Amino acid sequence: MSSYSLFFRNTDETTPKTRAIFRTEDKETYQALRGCQNVDMRIEKYGDLSTTTQSISPLYQFRLNMGQDKNHKTANPMEIEFELPERLDLGVSDMGVIGRQVTVREQGGSILGIGVVGYN
Repeated sequence: MSSYSLFFRNTDETTPKTRAIFRTEDKETYQALRGCQNVDMRIEKYGDLSTTTQSISPLYQFRLNMGQDKNHKTANPMEIEFELPERLDLGVSDMGVIGRQVTVREQGGSILGIGVVGYN
């Protein structure tokens, strides 16, 4: 699997939920991601990639079915989009996601990606 990017978007103040968007330029990576039925996305309390965080309870945790994205067959065919169950703070604060480690893992335990949330 090649690299992919994960974006979080709050469209406006009236939208109660954050959107998570997986984007890749590689068709095989896109197909592999779409084939994952149960994906666990954890946003950790810290942003240290040198430590294992699975035993610590995360700041946020979501279960995603990559085959049920909200963006299927739209303008960018290499994106998979989800509406998360809640609105995330996309800033730097006690509950903000900037600077936090994100781990995306298949239900069986295979890690699909690890990174730190930045700001763009």
